[in-house]
Amino acid sequence: MPNRAIVVGIRQYAELPPRLEGPKNDAEMFHDWVKKHGGVDETDAKLILGDEPPPAAAVNANPTEEALKYEFDCLEDEALKNNGCAGDRLYLYLSGHGFGQSLSDASLLMANATMQRPRHHIPGSLWADHFFANGYFKEVILFIDCCRERYGAATLNGPGNPMPVPPDGARRFYGFATKYGKLAVERRIDGVMHGVFTATLMDALNGGASEEDGRITGESLKAYLFENMKGFLSADDLADQDVAKEPDLYCEPPEEEFVIATVQPKKYPVTIPLPTGSETKPRRLVGEQGGRKFVQIANSGADGTLQWQLQLMRGTYQLLLNGDSYVVTVKGRGRVDVAAS
Repeated sequence: MPNRAIVVGIRQYAELPPRLEGPKNDAEMFHDWVKKHGGVDETDAKLILGDEPPPAAAVNANPTEEALKYEFDCLEDEALKNNGCAGDRLYLYLSGHGFGQSLSDASLLMANATMQRPRHHIPGSLWADHFFANGYFKEVILFIDCCRERYGAATLNGPGNPMPVPPDGARRFYGFATKYGKLAVERRIDGVMHGVFTATLMDALNGGASEEDGRITGESLKAYLFENMKGFLSADDLADQDVAKEPDLYCEPPEEEFVIATVQPKKYPVTIPLPTGSETKPRRLVGEQGGRKFVQIANSGADGTLQWQLQLMRGTYQLLLNGDSYVVTVKGRGRVDVAAS
């Protein structure tokens, strides 16, 4: 059965400030990824973007929640025609303004929403759970890049039917840009506006979170997102208690067995700062390779400098300097931490 994707990015809202710049870029980027690495054919990857420019009044703006519900209905009809299964995997990606429906959900506000009409929204987890629990897909992967501010009571625009017990073997990975009550932010990254969560996510999915064999698992994806999202935040963001510093993630266990994708792992140009006095010492770097620990990754004689430039995958290594030992942690985009062991 095919994989399918519904990808939504709403950048401009008629009556909801502030103006956003990232959602369209992010949705297009994720849409390209699911076709390249996510196993989704062009005809099965739906990309839904907001009107640009939006109409003067929100009441005339698209897409509405009905546009998404139409896509959901089509998937459900497909499942009912095929012995209850619409495909192997469903990707749902939602980006724009949003709010926190509950501790376990986030809702994307649709283009026709206003501050007075937050009822125009799509609750991500409710719909993802619908496809997951009914077994319409063997795997459901949900990403939502929006704020999770606590709004007043709003109607839940979910499937509306009782949630069954998920079938054995069903798997899901849900990723929210923020924890409940926190704000998601967008920043200029590599010259283009992106949501900080999505920028981190795409770094991960394009090889940053890959294991040595290329597998991106639920475990490695969670680790990458938790470790690296802060790297895209500004100093002001880091000081603002309302801005999310980490995402909110859930993966069906066992996390290490849920393979999200297989992508060639990235190697980063890394500069390891060496402690004062080690410019005259030979150096070795050891780590895990081929399933074996404490494998020599690199070695070099003293070169009179306090820097060692290498190409390394994300991970943890041990630096040995003539009897002295240091832990070297390589993070996303080659950021490096060095600590005495």
